[in-house]
Amino acid sequence: MQQQIELEVAAREERGKNAARRLRGTGRVPAIVYGLGAPPQAVAIDCHEITNVLKDPAGHNRVFNLQSNGSSEHAMAVDYQIDPVKHSLLHVDLRRVDLAKPVTVSVPISAVGTAVGVKTEGGFEEMVNREVRVECLPLDIPEHIDVAIDDLHIGQSIRAKDIPASDKYKLADDGEKLLLHIMASRASADEDVAAEGEGEEDVEPAEGEPAE
Repeated sequence: MQQQIELEVAAREERGKNAARRLRGTGRVPAIVYGLGAPPQAVAIDCHEITNVLKDPAGHNRVFNLQSNGSSEHAMAVDYQIDPVKHSLLHVDLRRVDLAKPVTVSVPISAVGTAVGVKTEGGFEEMVNREVRVECLPLDIPEHIDVAIDDLHIGQSIRAKDIPASDKYKLADDGEKLLLHIMASRASADEDVAAEGEGEEDVEPAEGEPAE
């Protein structure tokens, strides 16, 4: 079970680009909290704290315990904007969550081991989709899901339906969704073609038969 992240938020009265620019100048970032039937609330959050969480690959699945004037509520970051030039955080959307109700999220996939198709057959591993969607309680969201690939040969793959079973989450994705597969390298493919060619013998046509 993941630990909640305590995060102080302050109500934000001013709106607009100029107000947001002034807010960022104080080391805070504008955000909106919404969901669970409650009205949206404009808030300000410490930029350094929220950035440290969101830069982690699993940061978007972390549960925040938002603290404001003695009250608290739980939320997850569902979207955020980054300055394309300065690469700094501009805005965050936080969606309220009920810890007793399941949510559907995308979780990173982590390949464990070295496929036999890579180790002994000259192939390579290609990750097609790096995340898979699962349904679980907010505090049961895994940071990543490990999939063992040691036994995979060239041409074999891992699909969403192959992720390890768990009593904490259930698959919410298309079971046939391709996650990764083991491909033959160009060099090994050329070697196979050459080997097949070497096994073929030139046969002289019989007398009276046309040559092909």
